[in-house]
Amino acid sequence: MKGVNTLSQPQPAATDLNSFPPLLKMDEVARILRVERKYAYELARRTGFPVINIGSDKRPMLRVPKISLVNWIEQEYGVKVTA
Repeated sequence: MKGVNTLSQPQPAATDLNSFPPLLKMDEVARILRVERKYAYELARRTGFPVINIGSDKRPMLRVPKISLVNWIEQEYGVKVTA
């Protein structure tokens, strides 16, 4: 099948933040926040959301530092996030 990596690691549970890498892909952000991937991209367009583009203007590759996501959740919603 095209686009399927059969050697991929098991996906971490949404509540196990320690198993995620330090720099998150948008699908990982969506799993952590328990939202649809489309909504994670909508968040990335918001001012103040901690997203960085490690790609180019023609081919963006959006990433979110895990610690920045935790800080954003705590500041936006006043909820203490524990790993």
